Amino acid sequence: MKKTISVVTACTVLFSTSFIYANENDTTELDNKLTQNRQEQTTLEGKIKNLDTKIVEIEKNISETNNKIVALDAEITKAKDEIKALEENIKKNEDALGKRLKAINGNYSIGYMKVIFSSSSISDFFNNVYVVKQVVEQDKDILKELDSNKLSIEEKEKDLNSKKSEQETLKSSLVRDNETMQSDKNELESLKSALEAEENSLENELEEIAAEAARQAAMNSSDELSGAVISNGSWPVPGHSTISSPYGYRLHPVLNVQKMHTGIDIPAPTGTPAVATDNGTVIFSGTKGSYGNTVMIQHDDGKVSLYAHNSQLLVSVGQRVQKGQAVTKIGSTGRSTGPHLHFEIRINGKHTNPVPYI
Repeated sequence: MKKTISVVTACTVLFSTSFIYANENDTTELDNKLTQNRQEQTTLEGKIKNLDTKIVEIEKNISETNNKIVALDAEITKAKDEIKALEENIKKNEDALGKRLKAINGNYSIGYMKVIFSSSSISDFFNNVYVVKQVVEQDKDILKELDSNKLSIEEKEKDLNSKKSEQETLKSSLVRDNETMQSDKNELESLKSALEAEENSLENELEEIAAEAARQAAMNSSDELSGAVISNGSWPVPGHSTISSPYGYRLHPVLNVQKMHTGIDIPAPTGTPAVATDNGTVIFSGTKGSYGNTVMIQHDDGKVSLYAHNSQLLVSVGQRVQKGQAVTKIGSTGRSTGPHLHFEIRINGKHTNPVPYI
């Protein structure tokens, strides 16, 4: 019989040891993957930030180029309007000159006869001929000037069109660069999203391993913990320091109304041991309404500590406990939304903020 028990014990120890080593190996590998994942995310964030800076600069250049194109369009329109006005003026002057030339050239002799007959003297005749020639020469000079102005404005329009073409080519190049960078950014963000999903998966695996380790530890030492001192500090849940809900008024997570929260909530996996924060005597161990499985300890200095929502109670009424001794295992009994310890300190029967006492 003793041999059989020894074999069973050995197998149990061997299984527990193998489980711990396997967990350690798995945890190390997952931690390494998680570290690498986060480093890659940091690298990607740097690249995305760099691309964002370049994209902002390119979009600024595109905007400036657009403004230049709009300004050039306005100048081109103005030049075209000037050319049109000059063309109309040239045509008008050409028509007037044409009529005069036709009158002189087409009816040369008649024209001169009219000048002679209309002249009162020889000097008047020459003066009339001179006037006619001067009018024609002046018309020609006006046409030359108008033609020159038209050529100048046409050159200006040509130059403006050339500049506009350059700006449009630059804009097209900038737009292509912007599209390329946006595509690169989208690809990097897609990779980052995949890494974030992998990070969440790795964190979940680590949490599952930690929870399984806690369950195994609880199974292997549930009977021994009731008298074991596992901490030399005054914090009620060793290894779990987060306060998910502090002391004071809050929106109740179950009742959904403003209600006084008479203690603090410390989240931890089911089965995690909670310890006495000071020496004292157990004055309650059992189920207590919405608190669920509860332990209350009267400490030597008169204050009372309360542990609620536990999955297992490790001490009984009247039992003396020491500071750091395991007294409960965390759970989610009573009115609770998940595994955590609701911890209170009461002085003269009234609750108070427990943080200064732990």
